[in-house]
Amino acid sequence: MNAIKMAADKLRQVFKGRDIFETAANSGVNVWFRELGSLKGFYLCENGRRYIIINESLDDIVSKTVCAHELGHDVLHRELSAGGMRESTLFLANNKTEREANLFAAEMLITDREALSVLEYASDIGQAAFELGVMPEIVEYKLELLNSAGYHFNVSGAASDFLR
Repeated sequence: MNAIKMAADKLRQVFKGRDIFETAANSGVNVWFRELGSLKGFYLCENGRRYIIINESLDDIVSKTVCAHELGHDVLHRELSAGGMRESTLFLANNKTEREANLFAAEMLITDREALSVLEYASDIGQAAFELGVMPEIVEYKLELLNSAGYHFNVSGAASDFLR
């Protein structure tokens, strides 16, 4: 998990900004919004060009989650993307690459400082997610990352089918 945190921190530092769409674009990934039916999004690296395609019908919170997740595939799994990573179900926690992309998304969308600040007063994960402007599942993954750094939060385990 430390490698995922370091990769996200480096990307945030080098390409600046807290806006995930801007960070992706600054890192050289083309971010496109298209009609994808029931598919939330996917990552594609073809002929040296990198793309994140996001379903245009998603709300802002889900769109930024999908972008951060797919950016995780770009950073962590680019070599696996020949022909594209097109999952019929995104965010499968029991799949290693999907889990790593989820952890990366949590790290990109919530800094340690933000999480710890909100967790001082939030009564539950739902309230923390609302305050942070992310999905509750992303908060659960962030808590897992914080636990790996020595904190002791009670994490019930992120749902394996979130964003299904």
